[in-house]
Amino acid sequence: MNELEREKSRGLSLSYLIKVLFMRLGLGKRHHTPGFGLAAQLFSVVAKHVLAELGPKRGEELLKKAIEEFGNERGRRIAETVRSRGKPLSLRNWIIYTDIAPENFAARPSFPEGDLQAKVGNCNFFNAAERWGLGEYAKIYCKYADYAILNGYNPDVTLLLEQRQWSGRDHCIFRYVMKEENKRRISGRD
Repeated sequence: MNELEREKSRGLSLSYLIKVLFMRLGLGKRHHTPGFGLAAQLFSVVAKHVLAELGPKRGEELLKKAIEEFGNERGRRIAETVRSRGKPLSLRNWIIYTDIAPENFAARPSFPEGDLQAKVGNCNFFNAAERWGLGEYAKIYCKYADYAILNGYNPDVTLLLEQRQWSGRDHCIFRYVMKEENKRRISGRD
């Protein structure tokens, strides 16, 4: 009798399911989708239906509004955490107290002209959506989320974001600008 037949005829019990613990230990995280990846898959399925129902222009407008509300709220909550510890809303504190686990993004940092530049090529959000064939929908989230999160945290942080969908490459480049001199140069006020 196979497992399915056994479960249908005898039901479940602790002695029968105890093997699950050992099997899962042996498998490790091989079959798990990281939490942020599950969020990407959920978002992408919802976005697919919103765009199908409302059309590309109106659908993206609605998704943008929701993403920005979500991102601003995330940023405000991170700011509350930082302030509750008596710290300033610096970029360093944003990185320390951010609400997402760093293993969701394999970032390679560099520091051109005193800015933080992070090259992210292994993003659990985008990769999980791609595994389901929904990468195009995940890109909508990526287009708006990071700007909104930083706006909610500290609107004084300037983000320059070269996303993979714009560059055609297999990575995104986030450049966080804090130096006033660099901000003036970027905005053309220098």
